[in-house]
Amino acid sequence: LATWAMQTGSTRGNTKARYLTAAATWASDRLERLMELPYTHADLTVGVHTPALTADGIDNNFNGQIDEPGESGPLQLTWQVTDNSPIIRTKTIQIDVVWRDPLRQKSMSLISYKANPES
Repeated sequence: LATWAMQTGSTRGNTKARYLTAAATWASDRLERLMELPYTHADLTVGVHTPALTADGIDNNFNGQIDEPGESGPLQLTWQVTDNSPIIRTKTIQIDVVWRDPLRQKSMSLISYKANPES
């Protein structure tokens, strides 16, 4: 019985680590892509950006395929852009990845700043 409990706990820990690693990887990848875009690109307009699961560039359901038709899964990626924050002529970009494990919703965020190169 004790061995079974240890095995179950280990499996739960591995699943949590998998989600966290995937979330960090996808968030970092999206942040790098956004930082490479021109300052005035549509993906850097003020507001919350929520791509469809079939077009977000991540493997939401861990099946090894990215953006396949009808994709669904526990991972959801969004980003929020704020202008002139924390300083003028700078955009704040916050990437959020949210997922649900069997017990509750979890999330992780990355934040970066993009300066206007023409200022």
